[in-house]
Amino acid sequence: VLGSQRTPDWRTRVAEMAARRNFLQVRYADIVYVVGWRLEKGKDQFTGRNDVSPHETPALDVGGGTGWACQWYVDRFADGREDPALCKLFFFDDA
Repeated sequence: VLGSQRTPDWRTRVAEMAARRNFLQVRYADIVYVVGWRLEKGKDQFTGRNDVSPHETPALDVGGGTGWACQWYVDRFADGREDPALCKLFFFDDA
């Protein structure tokens, strides 16, 4: 959770997005297909409605719990943990 979005209730907000389920769904997945919405720069990563500093927008700009799952999947291939050539994330923007 970035910058000003780290409010006292951020853990509850993440839990309400079924974060544990989302993480477990992508932890060992070979391929991930997602349907979600793009996060506008300068909007919060939970709802995409509230203004935040533009530098707080995650690099992977998928909103809500779907965005967290995508990021956890992509993180597996960072820093040499897994072969980046095996990263297969397919995104459909339903906005």
